[in-house]
Amino acid sequence: MLLPKLGLIMGVLVIWMHQMDIRPFNAAVNEQNIGVGSQPEIAVDADGVIRIVYGVKNGKERDLYYVASNDEGKSYSKPFLIGNFSQMGLGMGRGPQLTATRDYTVVTVGDHNGNLFAVNLSKKTNQWSAPVKVNDADTTAKEALSGLGAGKDNFVYTAWLDSRLGNNNLYGALSTDEGLTWGKNQLIYKGTQNGICDCCKPSVYINQIGHIFVMFRNKLDGARNMYLISSTDKGEHFGKAQKQGIGDYMINACPMDGGDLTVNSNGEASTVWRRQMEVYLAQPGKPEMKLGAGRTPVILQTTKGNAIAWQQENVVQFRSPDGLKTISLGNGQYPKLALAKDQKTAICTFERDGKIIVTSIIL
Repeated sequence: MLLPKLGLIMGVLVIWMHQMDIRPFNAAVNEQNIGVGSQPEIAVDADGVIRIVYGVKNGKERDLYYVASNDEGKSYSKPFLIGNFSQMGLGMGRGPQLTATRDYTVVTVGDHNGNLFAVNLSKKTNQWSAPVKVNDADTTAKEALSGLGAGKDNFVYTAWLDSRLGNNNLYGALSTDEGLTWGKNQLIYKGTQNGICDCCKPSVYINQIGHIFVMFRNKLDGARNMYLISSTDKGEHFGKAQKQGIGDYMINACPMDGGDLTVNSNGEASTVWRRQMEVYLAQPGKPEMKLGAGRTPVILQTTKGNAIAWQQENVVQFRSPDGLKTISLGNGQYPKLALAKDQKTAICTFERDGKIIVTSIIL
């Protein structure tokens, strides 16, 4: 009698969990190998289309590729060659940047000649535009390190390391037509001690009311700490930069690790970043929380909290939105995160042995 009763109880429990949509956070599903490439970037548009761009080294050349999924990550399109960018930065955070607006997919590419280019894909025509240059001072973005974000009103903002003042400082530019043209470049932050950190990628996030947030690694009094700065007028003016966390990263070198950020509906930012060989989570004005050993962290806002991924040695780790569990996604590096349209699945793409991997994680 015990076994039938146990089976009945389990059956009722499964039906109840299905009805309540309670799924355990215990597995990564549907891992896919997209093909050869490095430094992938991912975005999900309003229609739920998952879009990924990445670079491929072709001898001395660098090619920009694109794939998409219309079925929430169950399958992906054949890699499409967007174009050749012979000096495209590729590695250590250098690589194509990607964001999605209502009508376009926008991609920026930095090259070691010192220029930042933008292309976009129209949903209406399914055609890619010709590259346009973003920086209005020639060859000033030689580090090829930038961030990109899209606003609710279809405006796009990018920030990058720029050397037009002699040292690398933080510059930005706004596009009001989804990357087809770009406005006058603006100085976001000028380092007071010979610029800012030279080899760490900045991050850009635009919240629901159009405020722009940019995180970068500063260079002050021997410390290489992360700072957050924001604008409420689409990049015309930026406020005072705020240090993230209360500790200091004392190092006379560039960590080559820029971190990531997200902002909730209340305008509260959460940032993830590396200090020494440890990953931290922080909010402005509050003590940081150590997540574990590792590097290259990224953060994803979900309805259940912030999910976080990072590289620990040669393994990609994924921390659940409630912060109670961390799972391994297998060998890999340079993870990126996006949220599927169902709001219940995180999509993580990363490098593994020179290939682009995409994994879905049920939240």
